[in-house]
Amino acid sequence: MVALNQTKVKKFLNSDQKIFKGIEKENLRSNPDGKISSNNFPKTLGNYATNKFFTLDYSEAHLELVTPVFEDSFELLSFLTDLHSYADRQIDNDILWNYSMPPKFKKQYIKLPTFGNTNKSKLAYLYRLGLRNRYGDKMQSTAGIHFNISFSDSVIESQQVNKNKFYLSICRNFLRLFPLALRLTGCSPVTHKSFLKGRSFVIDSINYSDFYLPRSTSLRVSRLGYYSEEQEEYFINFNSLAQYLQVVRHYINVPNKEFKKIPHTIKNLQQINNGTIQIESELYNHIRPKALLGDERQYLKLKSEGIEYLELRSIDLNPYSDIGISINDIHFWELFITLCALSESKEISDLESIVIKENIRRAAETGQDCLIIDSFDSKQGEVDIKSHTKSLLDELGKLAGKLNKDEFYSGMLDDFNYRNEKPLAKRFINSLSKQTLTEHVLNLSKKIENKISKHNMKIFQEEVELSKVRYDDILLREKISFEEFLMKYRREIT
Repeated sequence: MVALNQTKVKKFLNSDQKIFKGIEKENLRSNPDGKISSNNFPKTLGNYATNKFFTLDYSEAHLELVTPVFEDSFELLSFLTDLHSYADRQIDNDILWNYSMPPKFKKQYIKLPTFGNTNKSKLAYLYRLGLRNRYGDKMQSTAGIHFNISFSDSVIESQQVNKNKFYLSICRNFLRLFPLALRLTGCSPVTHKSFLKGRSFVIDSINYSDFYLPRSTSLRVSRLGYYSEEQEEYFINFNSLAQYLQVVRHYINVPNKEFKKIPHTIKNLQQINNGTIQIESELYNHIRPKALLGDERQYLKLKSEGIEYLELRSIDLNPYSDIGISINDIHFWELFITLCALSESKEISDLESIVIKENIRRAAETGQDCLIIDSFDSKQGEVDIKSHTKSLLDELGKLAGKLNKDEFYSGMLDDFNYRNEKPLAKRFINSLSKQTLTEHVLNLSKKIENKISKHNMKIFQEEVELSKVRYDDILLREKISFEEFLMKYRREIT
């Protein structure tokens, strides 16, 4: 079990203790019948390529809501709620599907975003086409929360370590503890049968239209979900930034034996390149170190400027919250990452890498009731995930006490202790005894009718217009053809 380092805690208390958070929330749009929407991105939301609040992930139906960075968790949740409500008003009869596994597929393919006129838009289209050719539409149509988190310079300096080592130590502890977090936050144990068509995975039927793993927490995180077997060549252990960048570079530049079969010549573009990943975003880590956003590629910015924040990527939508995430969820991830930061974090050995991978698989596919391998106590061997999760929650409670935030986090800890007794995934499965997945999720996906604050309404409307201006400005400033742009892009990481 990861345990608090008291010296680190004392140093943290002597800092300004500031933690910053932002959320990227993915949502598939469905029609009122619970089928993936065939409607385009609403023009009333501006240009998806340049709107900083409303954009697209994989397909036209895959809406993404992006918040700014907040220190206050309640302000973050309030802003996301307003984003959600504003989007609800722009999508007509469509519904933001409040569940991580997708609605019913009507066809083999779903609509990809339109081929834009700017070089970056064309690259984005080519990237999506590559994803389709590599993995298919189904895998790309799961949805979840990306939780971005960073600490102030004061906090990092208090630990007397550089920011890269600080954030990488968090990543290692995150991987160690993530199986336990899956038990508490995973909630995608069931999928519609249309998701399984053309895929090989042993799974049980729960009714005539839906399939499940009875003890699963998250099909999205499982081998059935957002998973690439091709990326199993190397386990990213986050022992050093140089090592991480080396894997990224290898995956981009070295031709993959399977993906070499997909054309990528200028005359027949079906993917950006034939490496294991086309671009940095295709690396399916559960947590990802990030540099600040800009025109320069992530790899290059990480190499030159270092890590500025962490992106937690494998968080299921919480269908029991109207917007897919609750204040308790936000408080949990904040305190969880703080625990990871203020605990010892040895480098991950090759043996521990195997253990971590296996524990994540077990937690995703059987985490309601399973044994996991105790990588912190080799003498003990396997331990019950429920008891181990209770130890985690106890440790979080101790940390809250040391931070003098017992009352602030008490509601979250009560909620999550209850979740440990009765996981969200189990609750979800039990709800399907008298209704189908489609019926249940539609009931959980009601439109948000709250009154949007005047301030936020103004900035949303302004951003819609600004996104159009930005796109036109980019188009006017471009001086090279897409072929030239692509060749240059391919040469940037060597």
